[in-house]
Amino acid sequence: MTIRVPAILAIVFLLSIQIALPQSKNVPQASTRSSPRANYGEYDFTFTTLEGKTIKLSDYAGKVVLVNIWAPWCGPCKMETPGFAKLYKEYKSKGFEILGVAVQTDLNAVRAFLQKYEAPWPIGLNQDVATQYKTYGLPDNFLFNPDGSVARHFVGYTREDVLRPALEEALKKIVRK
Repeated sequence: MTIRVPAILAIVFLLSIQIALPQSKNVPQASTRSSPRANYGEYDFTFTTLEGKTIKLSDYAGKVVLVNIWAPWCGPCKMETPGFAKLYKEYKSKGFEILGVAVQTDLNAVRAFLQKYEAPWPIGLNQDVATQYKTYGLPDNFLFNPDGSVARHFVGYTREDVLRPALEEALKKIVRK
């Protein structure tokens, strides 16, 4: 059986039209907006807040995140909390988040701390995070860039005036849509 050239051309033409036709309106189109991505690598963790919400560090991809590892009995932790609260209020709308991870403590002590000190960011308990982050002193603070890389690591009391320039530099890296 011999196929003629005009028949082959007709088949190719029909196939090219089929490929070029728009998809049915009933089929959802892939979104052109992509979610921010970040690779926190060994630093990614999950914890449950005092309100019972499960949070993963990678949920905050595209934002600047301060992971604050602390304890209610820690004097320097008490000292840095008001400055963190001030920065949080000032920069939250610009893409700054804080995740407070309490260690070496219990739920009652954390609740008592929060009644005395303002900390409007998510807080939970997770001793494993201190091990994962190789924490050797409290407080231990990790500032993450929007891509998940560590912008700065602060061991011990972190003053507001020391955190602010690192925070402002990291905020410049947020991709605005």
